[in-house]
Amino acid sequence: MCSSDLKELRRRMILDAAANVLDREGFNDTSLNAIAQEAGVVKSGLYRYFESREEILLELMISDVQVMCAALSEVVTGPMDVDQVSDLISEGFTDRPRLCLLTSRMASTLEHNITGDTIRAVKRRLNACSEEVSQAIRRAIPHWTPEESRRGMRMIFVLVAGLYPMTHPPAHVKSVMNEPEFQHVVPEFVPSVRVAARAMFRGIESMALQRQNGS
Repeated sequence: MCSSDLKELRRRMILDAAANVLDREGFNDTSLNAIAQEAGVVKSGLYRYFESREEILLELMISDVQVMCAALSEVVTGPMDVDQVSDLISEGFTDRPRLCLLTSRMASTLEHNITGDTIRAVKRRLNACSEEVSQAIRRAIPHWTPEESRRGMRMIFVLVAGLYPMTHPPAHVKSVMNEPEFQHVVPEFVPSVRVAARAMFRGIESMALQRQNGS
């Protein structure tokens, strides 16, 4: 095995360890120490492959995004109803809780403590995934422009990023919100994403039809 293959194998081992810790312990307790212990390496050894905890978690997020986008692209082969398309994208996120969690922490945490080169590479890979979804949306809704299809994907991404932490509060907050006085305040995540995504896609559809009609 060549050195590059060995390096990639060890990177994959670290990412798998991080995924295990994240799924088991949650975001705040997924530390470099915990990842190193799970992977069976010393903490300093992680820095040979990743510059920070944030880069490791970003890699996990990108991997999940790529899987989601590839699955969506495979399913969407021709024209579909606008609600069907928004449901597919919504489910692409909500069926992947880890992706929703990391999406919600991207701007506030994961884009910190990494270099400009790393974030540039991350953005390029995310843009490639977004473009793949955009093309799938245009196969499903051919009268949408490329910008309209990109807007649809971006809006659902932002929706998930904002709604996930609201519907998954810390334990001490959750205990309060479960009291009868506050139960109506916190929406359920999955149905809320579905309803809001449909509303946003219908809004884009309305503007697209107005554009087509020249109004």
